[in-house]
Amino acid sequence: MKLRDLRHGQATVWPPQWVDTAGSGDGVPDDGVLDGLERFGQRLLLRINVQGNRRTASLVWDVPPTVGDVEAVLLASIGSKVRDLGERELPTFRSGGPPR
Repeated sequence: MKLRDLRHGQATVWPPQWVDTAGSGDGVPDDGVLDGLERFGQRLLLRINVQGNRRTASLVWDVPPTVGDVEAVLLASIGSKVRDLGERELPTFRSGGPPR
């Protein structure tokens, strides 16, 4: 499964959506670079830099994969263009468990 395949109900969740409305003309998340992320319950908040403006986008989906699995892939991708992250492969096993 790729990051772009994550779903919440019937909707796809990639690319993530901005959580702030300030600077809404500053581009879309796909135009930025992943600067960092923070886990907030069952959601990940992604810090994305778009043309020098740091914004926050939210990512929430139906498991599997677990939040920890997606978090690990994104942490390893800090500094990457968000547009390229959708192609990242996600683990096919649950965090802490053996591969299926």
